[in-house]
Amino acid sequence: MRKEKNYAKLLLMGLLALSLTACSSDNEETPQKQIDIELTPAASMVYGKQQSIDLPSSVLEASDVQISLDFSLNENVKVNASENLNDKLLKALTVNKQSGKININSSLLYPNGAVSGNGTKLPDSYKVIVKASSVSQNFQGKQTIDFKITPANLSMKGIESKVAIPVAYVIYGDAASFELEAPQTVSADMSWAIENQSSIGTDVSLSSNVLKFPANAGDPDKKSEKAYDVTPVLLKDGFRVASTTFRVIFIPKIKFFFGAYYPEYDLTIVLNNLHIALSNGYVSAAPAFSPEAYKSSFAINGIKKDGQSFTDTESIFSINEKTGSVTVKKSISLTAGAYEITVKAITTTGLEFLTTLTLNMSKAE
Repeated sequence: MRKEKNYAKLLLMGLLALSLTACSSDNEETPQKQIDIELTPAASMVYGKQQSIDLPSSVLEASDVQISLDFSLNENVKVNASENLNDKLLKALTVNKQSGKININSSLLYPNGAVSGNGTKLPDSYKVIVKASSVSQNFQGKQTIDFKITPANLSMKGIESKVAIPVAYVIYGDAASFELEAPQTVSADMSWAIENQSSIGTDVSLSSNVLKFPANAGDPDKKSEKAYDVTPVLLKDGFRVASTTFRVIFIPKIKFFFGAYYPEYDLTIVLNNLHIALSNGYVSAAPAFSPEAYKSSFAINGIKKDGQSFTDTESIFSINEKTGSVTVKKSISLTAGAYEITVKAITTTGLEFLTTLTLNMSKAE
């Protein structure tokens, strides 16, 4: 009797264990698959530009895919009175499942490594953890992308900007102001500044986006060159988002005329209205040009006869491009009158100056 009771007890315990195992097997969930998202790395981008990163088709195939962005790998520094860096990243990076892209708008961020006026330093690159998961496809995965923003380039209105350092020449005594142009819209949270103001002193100032030089800038005697290398910058929340280096060179006043100039006495003798014989031909003296160091080339800019435009169809008038001397060929087709020749001088700095030489032609007695 005792043996039958023990047997029944063991049988009951076995059935209970089998039941529990079956229940456990029925309730156990299939482990979630871990996948590689395999995003294309983001490239370096210039501030103000936009870039997109394609999401892989293997992720987008899941109709219920959830994609989130995690910015916790960046130090969440305070960038202005009301926002931290992660607030900016949240606005700058958006996920568009319809197009299958992660969009980056760099104009809502700042160039990496920038330091604000109060000493806040931004990370050397922005790191973003992209997370993707799907219930229907039973997967999850994540990948970190790393991208960098570099400052944009400012330009000067009317100044060639394709060279490494744009240069402008100013004649002493002329007004000097230059308008800065940004490649993107200047918003209310931006301001202009001169980064190297302390090294160049008060000879240059900035009013909004206009660089200004006072009348007394450069050499006090206005006889020798004086160069200023200015670094204007565009700031957003105190961080530099665009900049350039711009060179302004003040040069002595150019003296250019037909006659003679004696620089040691600052003496000028003008000989630009001469009488010559008609049809005999003529070669003028070279015009005075000072300082000589800026002399480059000469050209005839136009001719008038007795105040009216004259077309030199026979190429009677010519000029020595190196010296500026004007030649009149012997010709019987010219008629008596005052021939005013406008000569253009081009300096080594690219500046252009005009002067006139009037040849009064009449028959020799």
